[in-house]
Amino acid sequence: MNLDKYFHPFSPPTSHLVDCLQYWATHQPDQVAFYNVDGDAADQHITYAELDQRARAIAAKLTDLEMRGERALLLYPPGLDFVQGFFGCLYAGAIAVPAYPPFRTRYVSRIEAISKDCQAKVALTVQEVVERAAGTLDHAPTLRDVQWLATDDTTQIGSSDGWQPPAIQSSDLAVLQYTSGSTGTPKGVMLSNGNLIHNVSLIMHAFQPTRQGSGLTWLPTYHDMGLVGGVLMPLFLGRPNVLMSPLLFLQKPARWLQKISEYQVTISGGPNFAYDLCLDKITDAELEGIDLSSWDTAFNGAEPVRPETLKAFTRRFASVGFRPEAFYPCYGMAETTLLVTGGTKAQPPVLRAFDGRALDEGQVASMTLDQSGARELVGCGQILPEEKVLIVDPATANVTPAGQVGEIWVQSPSVGQGYWKKPEATTETFRAHTTDDPSEQFVRTGDLGFVDDGELFVTGRLKDLIIIRGVNRYPQDIEMTVERTDPHLKAGVTAAFTVERDGQDQLVVVSEVGPKRCEDWAEVTDAVRENVACEHELSPYAIVLVRLGSLPRTSSGKIQRYACRQAFEKDELASLATAITSDDAAQVTQTAEQATSSVAADITAEDNIDPRVAMIVLDNVQAVARERAKNLTLDSNLIALGLDSLERLQIANTLEEIFGGRLPAPVLDEIETCREVTLAIQEHIGTEPVIETTKQSGQQQPKPQHEIEPGDYQFAEMPEYKRLKQQMATLSFAGLANPYFSVHEGLTCDTTTIGGREMISFSSYNYLGMSGDPAVSAAAKAAVDRFGTSVSASRLVSGEKTIHRELEQEIAQLVNAEDSIVFVGGHATNETTIGHLFGPSDLILHDALSHNSIMQGAILSGARRRPFAHNDWQELDNILTEIRGEYRRVLVVIEGVYSMDGDYPDLPHFVEIKNRHRAFLMVDEAHSIGTMGQHGRGMGEHFQLDGGDVDLWMGTLSKSFGSCGGYIAGKKEVVEYLKYTAPGFVYSVGLPPANAAAAVASIQTLKQEPQRVEKLQANSTLFLKLAKENDLDTGLSNNTPVVPVIIGNSLLTLQLSLKLQERGIDVRPILHPAVEEKAARLRFFITSRHQPEQIERTVKEVTEQLNAIQGSRHQSGGNRRAS
Repeated sequence: MNLDKYFHPFSPPTSHLVDCLQYWATHQPDQVAFYNVDGDAADQHITYAELDQRARAIAAKLTDLEMRGERALLLYPPGLDFVQGFFGCLYAGAIAVPAYPPFRTRYVSRIEAISKDCQAKVALTVQEVVERAAGTLDHAPTLRDVQWLATDDTTQIGSSDGWQPPAIQSSDLAVLQYTSGSTGTPKGVMLSNGNLIHNVSLIMHAFQPTRQGSGLTWLPTYHDMGLVGGVLMPLFLGRPNVLMSPLLFLQKPARWLQKISEYQVTISGGPNFAYDLCLDKITDAELEGIDLSSWDTAFNGAEPVRPETLKAFTRRFASVGFRPEAFYPCYGMAETTLLVTGGTKAQPPVLRAFDGRALDEGQVASMTLDQSGARELVGCGQILPEEKVLIVDPATANVTPAGQVGEIWVQSPSVGQGYWKKPEATTETFRAHTTDDPSEQFVRTGDLGFVDDGELFVTGRLKDLIIIRGVNRYPQDIEMTVERTDPHLKAGVTAAFTVERDGQDQLVVVSEVGPKRCEDWAEVTDAVRENVACEHELSPYAIVLVRLGSLPRTSSGKIQRYACRQAFEKDELASLATAITSDDAAQVTQTAEQATSSVAADITAEDNIDPRVAMIVLDNVQAVARERAKNLTLDSNLIALGLDSLERLQIANTLEEIFGGRLPAPVLDEIETCREVTLAIQEHIGTEPVIETTKQSGQQQPKPQHEIEPGDYQFAEMPEYKRLKQQMATLSFAGLANPYFSVHEGLTCDTTTIGGREMISFSSYNYLGMSGDPAVSAAAKAAVDRFGTSVSASRLVSGEKTIHRELEQEIAQLVNAEDSIVFVGGHATNETTIGHLFGPSDLILHDALSHNSIMQGAILSGARRRPFAHNDWQELDNILTEIRGEYRRVLVVIEGVYSMDGDYPDLPHFVEIKNRHRAFLMVDEAHSIGTMGQHGRGMGEHFQLDGGDVDLWMGTLSKSFGSCGGYIAGKKEVVEYLKYTAPGFVYSVGLPPANAAAAVASIQTLKQEPQRVEKLQANSTLFLKLAKENDLDTGLSNNTPVVPVIIGNSLLTLQLSLKLQERGIDVRPILHPAVEEKAARLRFFITSRHQPEQIERTVKEVTEQLNAIQGSRHQSGGNRRAS
């Protein structure tokens, strides 16, 4: 970094801070280095020459005490004495340990723990603290035995004559910066002289100060922001800084702005709550005479930066000269000395909107702020020079693809040396390395975030994440929702966290309230519960309101969530009001009749609500939600109940059938509460059900329809068909060809022919090249000659052929099962098997990303269907723990390789869970049989499981085996039962002989030529590796033959597919509504026949064409996808 322009006309050394102070003491000895603001008293100051002399004198005393390399506690009150003591340590080569002075007994235990941890020999402070602390040290033997020095007492600190400058190395430790945390295990970050110099250089580079500027800090100097930003950086720059006591600011926030105006300060800032406090406390009268026009760097960091705060502060103080471009959001931490990222000077903060629910799931999808579900975030700036920042999956240590949230990892000369005397914690935090490159070390910040167009966005703390029902939520988002609910709730003084109740994590919200009296706190807690449920799809288990100032805080004033959780568990909160959801089991299992009757009186009293419609709505919601529908009322939010989109749609479809009409699509998107559903039915359909429902009998009695809409008897008028035509018209209007039903004129494998052009193909799942293989084709032809083109009957009757038996034996042997049964289609295999084996008294739990055939089978069965978060065996375990006993049979369905994302589950965990809960486990191996495991035997071989560990192995014959159809393999009993009773088998023609023979030949070829699997897996790994190297978003793909490239925009995805087709590459787009808009993608199927040069060319073309399309769109003003 070249900092010459900020120092000009001076040239101070940048070796270490001792040299810097001596330089300024020589070149501008009488210039003020620091001012100290002390309430209404006259401001004090110290010059560079005076500071140099005081530091020498203190250092001489420390040298006499042989303190080089030893730890010295700095227990000063705010002011100039701290600065003198700190530089005294540097001048002596002692290690400074800043901490809060022990004025009160409650601080002693923490300082005692710090003193014991760092083995301090000396405590530097002022005489007043020595006297006041004397009575508090009786129970702090380690602290009491430290040698206390009052540096303002000339009898203890002599002259500077005996001082000799130490030989200071960049690697020498200068500071132990203890982070906020429990008193029992304090962690001191080891900061070297080199760390300090590098970080103050970064701050100067970021803030771009002038030689006419000055700073002000009210932050505590024992905190990294107060020390490094408020003391060391101004000293390094050689410009004055104003020191103000934190208490002065907190007592009267207007003092901060008044001193900025008085000293014409250019650089000052603090955590977000400081700006909120100004908004809350400063009156118009206090703004009289204030001029903030000099303030050009209002940094905001150390906690989440809230967009509402930036906007409100700008509006409120614009009249006294504050400008929006003065705001400087930044990111840093003690482990990195201070600063990591910062914005662009003199530019307004970067505010962008993203899909809030996607962020909760770890995905990044841009939105406009006016879109439903949008969450606005403030960018924390760009990565600064000489630093490397990665976004890493904390569970796998893999660098995340663009567009995903991960843990922020930092590599920089500013990163500290580790935690003092804590080698294990140091290794875990400071010696992290990615799986891609173990040679590079990073510090794990514990913060979650992502980089979007070069800007870092911080989304939350890893350890503070609220994870309920498999969904990640950031506590600060919930806290913000709470604080907006009611005027009694203040900004920045809320804690959201989880507690365990009955084996389940539950949300707890604790919030401080202002001094204004409230007649009914229940109204406030009810409003909090409603707002949190609506905005975050989660209802708090407990809401606790406490007195202002009573929650535990860190040294910088931030609420400590962990300490709040402990206080809640121990019932130590000073509660004004507490609202806890009842745990009464009877309440959970109450019948629909009991639930609805409890609100019947309220319903009949409302003129705009038809009681009959309302109770039908409540009945149907409870029928689906079951145990989640606690205390169901008209105002219950369906999302807050935990109902997923398919379950909500199921409720809507049932109600449409009952009332004989259709709710318009926009209305379906908007209604969330039972009340809104009721009103929507009344407005758009009517109040008379066309099907009479009786809860006791469950029978439905048709009623005559008065009018039948054309869309109910003419296909051309069906709303579903009209929506399809509208989507096709949209493509046509955009000048884009229909991407579907393209005609392939020959065999499709690594290449295909379309319109007479041969292309590289990634659009078929002919994974092992069996389709078109001469031996496979010959077997199919021979079967036609022997058995004909059709078996012409159900196998149960007369369609059974020897080739069927041979195929089923081959399949059973391949997957190590007792027997198997073959169906004519893969989709039908799942539908008929699931639909036949399970019924209304059963439960089907499936992965949230399961194939449509699995969900259709579940619907066909009539069993209760419930998804769990993708690959989340822990959530599955929790669900089964909670409700397994309520059902006869339970089926868990997962896939081997997921066809949209190319990842796979941790199958051994699912096996263990199904065994423990006595459930059935079904694995759909459509994309894993033939592709996974050393010999292509699927997930059982991949994880070295026994075939009997899974109850139902499902697979298809159309992918790896060059044929058509599906199979179920498992115990002989289930296969026999299906052969005699499964409707999709008994009432269907048998598999055509040619298909059966082709599949047999493919399995036999696979056994003879296992190198096909090896080549396929090598090709898949190569494609994924090259895609990641080119920063393509491959989502969750994990070295399988399915590799998505996620674009996040259907139109861009289609454009890219067509561009690639022009370049001779055929890959199909997956567009909305097949996937969510933010998940629009190209899906590449890799085969064993692909050559490395085909893969290399394809990845190169994808990268170039995508960049060209995005660049063109960006230049024309379109929305560019997050990258």
